[in-house]
Amino acid sequence: MPEEIGSTLKYLENLKKTSYGSLEIFSGNWTGLESKGIQVNLITAWSGWGKVNAAYATTRLIALSNRQKLDLDLIIFTGVAGAVDPELKQWDVVVASSFVQHDMDARPIYKKYVIPGLNISKIETDKHLKKWALESLKKISKKSFDPFKKIDSGLIATGDKFIENKKEIEFLVKNFNELKAVEMEGAAVAQVSNLESIPLLTIRVISDNADNNAASSFEEFLLEYQHKSWNLINSLLMNIMDFNK
Repeated sequence: MPEEIGSTLKYLENLKKTSYGSLEIFSGNWTGLESKGIQVNLITAWSGWGKVNAAYATTRLIALSNRQKLDLDLIIFTGVAGAVDPELKQWDVVVASSFVQHDMDARPIYKKYVIPGLNISKIETDKHLKKWALESLKKISKKSFDPFKKIDSGLIATGDKFIENKKEIEFLVKNFNELKAVEMEGAAVAQVSNLESIPLLTIRVISDNADNNAASSFEEFLLEYQHKSWNLINSLLMNIMDFNK
C-alpha cells in the first residue's frame, strides 16, 4: 500500500528518489545493524494494484538496482490479502510458500492455471528463504509484533479482481484445497522474480475474509496497518545475518 512507503522511509539514510512516470522508487541505507559492521542497501516502491502494476514496478526496481551496481540479494513483497482458510483471521500473517494466478486460463493450448513460458501453474518460494522468514518473524517481541497475530504459511492465489463473494472462494478452494489467501499482485512479482532468478519472499497480512464484508473491513484495517507494516520488514532486517546460513 502507498501508506507503507512513508513508514519505511523514516528508517533510511542517504535517501534518493527515482521517478518513472508516476512510479517513485526510493533507495537508501538502513543502519539498524551498523554497530555490527553490516550495511543494508534498501530500494522500495509502492507497486500499485493489480498484476501489471506489480510486474512493472518489480522490473523497474531490478533495473534500478543494476544501474546502481548493487548486488540484489532478494526481493521482499509485503501487503495485505483476503483470507480463504477459515482458520485465518484479521491481522494474521501469511508467508507465501507458493503462488498461483487464479485468472490464468490459456486453454486449450495450456492447462488451466499453467503460465505460458514457464510451463508451471505454481511458483514456489525457496524453502530456505521461507524458513528464514518464519524464524525471523517469530523472534519479534510480543510488544513489537502487536497488532499482528498468528504466523502461517501456504499457497496464495493472485488475480486482477478484489474478491468479496463466497461462491468465488468456494470455487477456488475446490481447485486448490490448500489455498490460504487471495490478493492481486503476488504471483506477478513471483513470475518476474522467477524469470530474473532473484529470490522472492512475500509476506501478506490478512485484512479481511474475502466475503461480503470485505470492503468495509479493508478500509478500517488500513488505518492501523499503515503504521505497523514496518515492524515486519524490520524483523527480517534484524535477522539478516542468518539469511545465508
